[in-house]
Amino acid sequence: MDNKIWLVLIFTWIIIASTYLAIKISIDTIPPLLMSGIRYTISGLMLFFIYKIYSLEIFDNKKRIQKTKKIQTSIKQQQQKKNPNPNPNLLQLISSRRQWKDAIIIGITLIVAGQGLLAYGEQYLSSDITALLFSTVPIWVLVIGKFYYNLNLNKYTLLGIVAGSIGLVILIYPSFEDVLFGDQTNSSAHTNNKNNFLGISILLIAAISWAIGSLYSHRADLPNDILVSTGMMLFVGGLFLLGIGMIIGFNTLDVSRISTSSILSLLYLILIGTMGWLGFFWILRNTTATLANTFAYVSPVIAVFLGWIILDENINLRIIVATIVIIVGVILIVNKNKLY
Repeated sequence: MDNKIWLVLIFTWIIIASTYLAIKISIDTIPPLLMSGIRYTISGLMLFFIYKIYSLEIFDNKKRIQKTKKIQTSIKQQQQKKNPNPNPNLLQLISSRRQWKDAIIIGITLIVAGQGLLAYGEQYLSSDITALLFSTVPIWVLVIGKFYYNLNLNKYTLLGIVAGSIGLVILIYPSFEDVLFGDQTNSSAHTNNKNNFLGISILLIAAISWAIGSLYSHRADLPNDILVSTGMMLFVGGLFLLGIGMIIGFNTLDVSRISTSSILSLLYLILIGTMGWLGFFWILRNTTATLANTFAYVSPVIAVFLGWIILDENINLRIIVATIVIIVGVILIVNKNKLY
């Protein structure tokens, strides 16, 4: 695997790790679905704007010309020959009905059901339990990919998935045990356990939906430009979430209670979190769904170390052992995985 893929992978792992904490802070005073809708709608528009700025003549060079020629080749297959413009604008790039259909499907599976439910479920769970449940994504990618798409995964990939899952269980099991087997002798504890069960159920649905969206997007018909294709998916998913959030969460929104930390976290998710999405979709397009979803193993480990650096949280032997096991799993997936 070349250095470019490694760099994008590491960048994506770090960004996604930081978003778990940012989501938790942002939904403290903003309804989760409404927050997610605002986040992704603005993120999609931001990527369209970046593409528009980047495509201006002052940024044009030989590499850009070659890229637009590739894009034009794809567009010509779906458009009439009346418009021979060699430099397609944004409206031309997003004019395909089939591509919008695929963007809607991915937006619903990845953004609405995947990330929207993750944010909604995280209000009932701690961030490490959220990470554990969402770390099942590669397992669902394997199961769904094998039986529905007939994807070929070798023994090293299977060993990597098993090792990564074991590492995550070692890392977060104490918190997970407390959720499942904590004190239930009083009514408040019983209510907490019911909320935990609801959160766990929501996160599992989110993980399965994310796996379906990952596999579908790997073969979807989308614009070649990563800014435009990612922008379409985020924008569509954001609009759906915004509509659902207005219906479900608007009554619980108290603008006067929105904290500065929630606003700053939302801005971080929009500005920095979007870059993580670009990295994820780039890996998804250029390698495999299994490789792209290694963030589910690595990001929780990075989140623990970020907590140690920023919040002075302790790192013990259990965390060190879990980290080693997870790294072994990722190495197996990254270096021994067939591209399908």
